[in-house]
Amino acid sequence: MNLKKIVLGILCLAAALGPLAGTAPAGQKFEARVSACNSLDHPQTLGLLLMKQYVEEKTGGNLVVHIFPNSQLAAEVESLEQVQMGTLEMATASIGPVVTFQEKFAVLDIPFLFNDYPEAWAVLDSKIGSDLFVTLQEVGMYGLGWYENGYRHTTNNIRPIKSLEDFKGLKIRTMQAPLHMLNFRQLGANPTPVPFSELYMAMAQKIADGQENPIANIWDVKLAEVQKYTSLTGHIYDAMPLVANLNWFKALPGEYQNILETGALLGQNYSRFINYDREELIVAKLRAAGMEINEVSLEAKNAIKAVSQTAVADEVKKNLGDAYVGNFLAGIEKVRADIKKSVE
Repeated sequence: MNLKKIVLGILCLAAALGPLAGTAPAGQKFEARVSACNSLDHPQTLGLLLMKQYVEEKTGGNLVVHIFPNSQLAAEVESLEQVQMGTLEMATASIGPVVTFQEKFAVLDIPFLFNDYPEAWAVLDSKIGSDLFVTLQEVGMYGLGWYENGYRHTTNNIRPIKSLEDFKGLKIRTMQAPLHMLNFRQLGANPTPVPFSELYMAMAQKIADGQENPIANIWDVKLAEVQKYTSLTGHIYDAMPLVANLNWFKALPGEYQNILETGALLGQNYSRFINYDREELIVAKLRAAGMEINEVSLEAKNAIKAVSQTAVADEVKKNLGDAYVGNFLAGIEKVRADIKKSVE
């Protein structure tokens, strides 16, 4: 994938959209604070910065966006709570914390849902993802975009994970997400929830043997300093929804709502392409920093999937019902069928 061409395409799209119809009442100013848990160099935050640039330019500076990286305002769960209450305008968070507020997002915490990045993006950008975003309005939030976090992998200090048996007995830090914990219990590990903002310290103090996170986060948090092995398990694709307080969003002038939604979409796609094209670069950097990184064979992944996916899916069905989960999984199969159309 040629990142320069993609970025150029995104910027050309923004230019083509141009100023949207109408102007907000003279002198009317708006501000938005956005809580992000990652650094300014993380793909998610780079996407947010692109959104900020677009929104401020298209509104003539009348809607100012302030980005707060590194959990400066609050950790993920707390920032979402603030958005829901209306004390914060916007935040990004992993799927696990979002489930705390809207349980219907739990379907995305089922392991091994997607085969690759393009398939995951196609599903989230289809009616499936749109329908999930609509459910956020039930809890006072408005979904603006699926910012990139990436496939989650496993690190530890005991041994490389090459098979299902290698999980046995490992104490693994997870998000404060019950389904993630269930996943690792099924694999024979001992899950220990720790907030992302405390991740490095937890690994340095050996509170757990290891943890699981996307490649970008493993690099971002400097885990090579405190972890020896990275195993590319790719057990969950983890997007980071950008959500706004529903009442705040609806109070914006209509044209500013449109501008914000367009800017959020541009930032979403930028974060995806940045992450996709630099994962190999990060893996090389991690190796140079002393980490041992191993691929996990398809046979081993299938064995891991067989143990964990059904158990997690069954738990989701208990809360959401067989029909809801079945329809969601059918939606994924529909996307896969469309991908294969005319080439079989």
